[in-house]
Amino acid sequence: MAADLHPPSKLFNELHQTYFRIHRIDRNERAPEWNIDKTDRPYTVFWYVNAGEKTVKINNVSYHVQEGELVVFPSQVPFEILKSNEKTLDHFEIALENRLGPFNLMSLYQFPVITRLTETPETRRLLELWQQLLQEWSPEKRNPFSPENGQLQFDLNQTIHLLTFNALTLNWLQCVLSLLQPYAEELFPTLDTRFQQLFYFINDHLAEKLTLKTLADEVYLSESHLSLLFRKHLKMAPMEYVRMVRMQKARELLLSTTMPLKRVAETIGFDEQSQLSRAFRQTVGVSPAEYRRKGDHI
Repeated sequence: MAADLHPPSKLFNELHQTYFRIHRIDRNERAPEWNIDKTDRPYTVFWYVNAGEKTVKINNVSYHVQEGELVVFPSQVPFEILKSNEKTLDHFEIALENRLGPFNLMSLYQFPVITRLTETPETRRLLELWQQLLQEWSPEKRNPFSPENGQLQFDLNQTIHLLTFNALTLNWLQCVLSLLQPYAEELFPTLDTRFQQLFYFINDHLAEKLTLKTLADEVYLSESHLSLLFRKHLKMAPMEYVRMVRMQKARELLLSTTMPLKRVAETIGFDEQSQLSRAFRQTVGVSPAEYRRKGDHI
């Protein structure tokens, strides 16, 4: 029967490709009164605490972070930074998109939020790589090829520098994953290959009027069978997943572009800006304009 067939996926090999993109690298000293109201980010944020301490809330759970700890703020998960009388916080920070095919690496393997790193050669290597990335980082690394007079020029030196920086980033990410490997809750996650096909399809068609029937037809399943698979493997309905992806894309556009809100709404499949504002506030807790105003920092 057609419902039992796995359609060929032209994108299947991309499951084995790692995508990463750094949005920001900093080393910060934060006074005890520093705080951030409840919000979230469309990428994963990593801290390494060099000195001091801070109380944070991640997904409504309080954590007291201290020297020597690696902290992971997962993508799309709400967090707060609380005022306190604690010691000044000195920490490295990286905001990073990290995916294996269409899957977020930190969610895929279910790594812990807080990990105490012992003094080992691997930990020292991580901090050395972090320091190198910090020295090499500049905002131009986000988009080194800027159009001039309507033309793009791919300067060879810029290309070499970008590849060098990306190689350094990949080494850093490999080091983080190696250090976290003993603490992963899921070492061998498996998903039906039809999810991968659908994830790409949804990302490529966000501006369209997606329906349950559209998704089911894409992978040759009945609507009820597709809903069952989503409930079983992702613990959500297919259209709930579509909404989540739309809100993720909205976050990215709000923080990384100056696109008008009306255009953001159209890009992710809303007819009206008011629909975006209502859905975004329900999901994130603030309006799109306020989320953008708070800026690209944690």
